[in-house]
Amino acid sequence: MTVLDDATRQSWQRFFAQDGRFDVHYDAERFRRIASRNLRDAVLLIVSVVVVLALVLLWGRLGPIVLGLLLFVVGGILAIVLLRRRLSLLRPAGGEPGLLLGVSNSGLHTPLVPLIDWSSVRAVFAVDESTRLAQKRGQRNVAGTAEVWAAGNGKATRQLWFLLEDAPALRSQVVDQRWAKGFETFTNVNGPAFAQYILDLDTVLSFDDTRKITAAVLVQAQARGIHAVESLGASDFAEYASLLSGVTVDGVVPPKPADVPGNPFRH
Repeated sequence: MTVLDDATRQSWQRFFAQDGRFDVHYDAERFRRIASRNLRDAVLLIVSVVVVLALVLLWGRLGPIVLGLLLFVVGGILAIVLLRRRLSLLRPAGGEPGLLLGVSNSGLHTPLVPLIDWSSVRAVFAVDESTRLAQKRGQRNVAGTAEVWAAGNGKATRQLWFLLEDAPALRSQVVDQRWAKGFETFTNVNGPAFAQYILDLDTVLSFDDTRKITAAVLVQAQARGIHAVESLGASDFAEYASLLSGVTVDGVVPPKPADVPGNPFRH
């Protein structure tokens, strides 16, 4: 089901016509629970596989040693996944749950950079993988079990993906430089690297706030001619980003939208 139907679009257009700003804030309890669980599980995994490996090495038999080494590698990979997921939660928040994202006629308001002007936004993808991942989690196999485990550790099914201009400039504006990597870089052969900015939504927001912030961003971006779509996954983003950055061999680079000064919703 689409987030942005005609009635929703018109409602947000009326809201922004009055120069409104819409903010969503992290659910602090969810945020801290996921961050703590990821750290706890990562530490437990590391301790467990180290203990098992030490025991089989002391035992000295080849078969258990090989199995112990495999367990050590698998456990280490899972621990890294958990720690990376924790970082992906902490970075856009600037380390603490507060504002997740604000949307206004001026631009995007974030904890990392107070204002990202709309002229810097080149693409928006409202990603919704909830149906596909729900089907996967319903499978009674290893993949299904892994997906259930990932969901419990904060894997999002709904996200906002932004492609922003000039990643180095954005990183230099980050209020706390510890979180500058919240703007990931994406190659651009024609100029400064683009910034890839990804926000998990349903893990730290209510269902209602998830839909609202998604619709608000899409309405604002589309009003300015920015490529802004509802998407089922990362492939749409990768394809458009490759075109925009000039990485593809024969692809036509999408033009930069004309700047829309003032309030485009006021008639």
